[in-house]
Amino acid sequence: MNNRENLFRKKRDEGFSLRFNHFLLSVCIPSIRGKKLLFFSLLSVAALGLSSCAEMAKDMGLDEEPDIQQRAGLIGTMANPAVLDPFKKYNLVMAANECRYFTMKVPEHWYWKIYLTVANRKVGQSGHLEAEIAQTNPPWGALPATSFKKTIELEQGGVQAVLGVGNEQATRLALLKLCQDGVPLKIAIESQVSSTTGLIGPNGEGKDSNSKK
Repeated sequence: MNNRENLFRKKRDEGFSLRFNHFLLSVCIPSIRGKKLLFFSLLSVAALGLSSCAEMAKDMGLDEEPDIQQRAGLIGTMANPAVLDPFKKYNLVMAANECRYFTMKVPEHWYWKIYLTVANRKVGQSGHLEAEIAQTNPPWGALPATSFKKTIELEQGGVQAVLGVGNEQATRLALLKLCQDGVPLKIAIESQVSSTTGLIGPNGEGKDSNSKK
């Protein structure tokens, strides 16, 4: 008799566990996808000492936002590029294969350096970034230890790149383009704008390095 009762209780408990797990999945999965956790479902889970919907999401790999929802920071388009302040640092998250455009006013006989810090926190997945300052006519002058274009392929970790242009012409706007693909990338943009004296071309010789024309 005891064996029968124990067998009956075991089957009853297993049946309840299966039914409750089915209930959790039916409640938690839609909640996880919609990022809304139902109050009464959480109370039920907590009362029974079982995993919460949030824990289930983590275990099942469903708690991460889609790439496109991770986008953050200043956004500029080709038709309407965002204007950068040389005294500010901009933190971006670029994701879902996007391009952003930025401009900086470069006075005559001055230069613009852009310091890009790029980070990828995904293990085993690569992110790709192309950064380019568009050439103009007349062309921008080159700066030592910089380039007009950088291509970054990043598996994991961080890297810094420096782009730059010098302007020996009248004051004009420089256009920076950033294009990302692969996993989301965290990007910091910092600028330095100063005189080009001694950095580019013979026209800079003898000019006051602290003056702005």
